[in-house]
Amino acid sequence: MKPLVLALAAGLALLAAPVARTQTAPGLPEDPGAAVVEEPVVQAKEPGPAWWVVKDGDSTVYILGMPNGGIPPKSTWDRRWLDRRLKGANSLILADSVAFKGGISSFGEAMRLYRSLRSDIPLETRLDDPLRSRFVAAREKLGQPAGRYAKWTPFVASLILMGDSAPQGWVDPRDDVIKAARKAKVRRVEAPARNVSDMVSKVFSNMDPALETTCLSAAVRTVERARPGTVAEGWARGDVAAAISGPRDYEGCVLLLNGGAQIWRAIVDDQTRLIAEALKTPGHSVALVDISSMVAEEGVIRKLEARGLEVTGPDGR
Repeated sequence: MKPLVLALAAGLALLAAPVARTQTAPGLPEDPGAAVVEEPVVQAKEPGPAWWVVKDGDSTVYILGMPNGGIPPKSTWDRRWLDRRLKGANSLILADSVAFKGGISSFGEAMRLYRSLRSDIPLETRLDDPLRSRFVAAREKLGQPAGRYAKWTPFVASLILMGDSAPQGWVDPRDDVIKAARKAKVRRVEAPARNVSDMVSKVFSNMDPALETTCLSAAVRTVERARPGTVAEGWARGDVAAAISGPRDYEGCVLLLNGGAQIWRAIVDDQTRLIAEALKTPGHSVALVDISSMVAEEGVIRKLEARGLEVTGPDGR
């Protein structure tokens, strides 16, 4: 059942993924991260990736907006401001990570879910054109055989396709940040794990053929027009608009998971709370937050400002 486990994990992870400026596909559930605040979508004044600065009295948190999906191998990014801000920092707040705990409560329940997601009829036989032709072209573009998706429902196939579309060999700049913090002997603070046991047991309770097909179509569209290189390059040079310019359609599908919109908001609340807690201690800290979670209309910037905190953007304003 490994593909099922991977598919569920991918779906849960996408709930916390950064937003992009592309609007959610019509007919999908509420996507609270689709709208962005225009003011912070700017070019960073400092060299390298975009930083935000939050102050409260004699305490400061420097927030580095992080990319989704990493950056190409051998890519370079300017780390001078990171090293300066880690020096003497109270903590490194890993607000960009989300851990999940809990799962399917019994073997019988797991088997029932597994069987509900399988079919003896090959997936491509079940699809109508033009989606069938587009799906075949998408998987072939990724070098994947029909058999990889054949026995799954369209929704699970869409999750697997999204996982397959992730660029191979890319590196996560987060690892560089953690290594630098360790060298600087900065304490790490991580976001709390979220219990998803109820969600996993109900995850597909709202599925219907039309929504499954819509999600598969969104995954195919993501493969067709993906611009990961442009997004990663934009992140490295502090171009916020480019860094959040990837397609957003598929994230709306993941919100089919029961309570998806509420979980997205809860994750943003956790990120905001960690930063606000750090501001209670004199001195400074460094925080990592997904860059698009920063600029979403319901994102971290708006949440911090709602607490009466002063937020300075990458352009120094």
